[in-house]
Amino acid sequence: MQPQCIVLDEATAMLDPIGRQEVLSTVHRLNQEKGITVILITHHMNEAQDADRVIVMDDGHMVMDGTPAEVFTQVGKLRRMGLTVPDTVDLLYRLQGDGWDVPLHALQVEECADAIVAALK
Repeated sequence: MQPQCIVLDEATAMLDPIGRQEVLSTVHRLNQEKGITVILITHHMNEAQDADRVIVMDDGHMVMDGTPAEVFTQVGKLRRMGLTVPDTVDLLYRLQGDGWDVPLHALQVEECADAIVAALK
């Protein structure tokens, strides 16, 4: 089967880190190599940081819609809804709270590290 779209609801729930990575790798490969649209419903924000688009639902209503950087930089709003942010954004947010001049949009680990190194200079 080669559907145009696959919807996965909490596909990595209850999986160990290796199983989670295997599922996400397969999902990315289906999207990149086969052009299949993947809708991934998850509470794990680290899984959503690589998406093309993130939609945040709250009580059945769409409250945010944008790129991962556009959505995940709104840390306060997400936390008020009981959601988390990717680990990199959480670290940068806490550093900002301590007075560091770092951007919140550095979602990938390498970008986050680069932002921290730049702030140290």
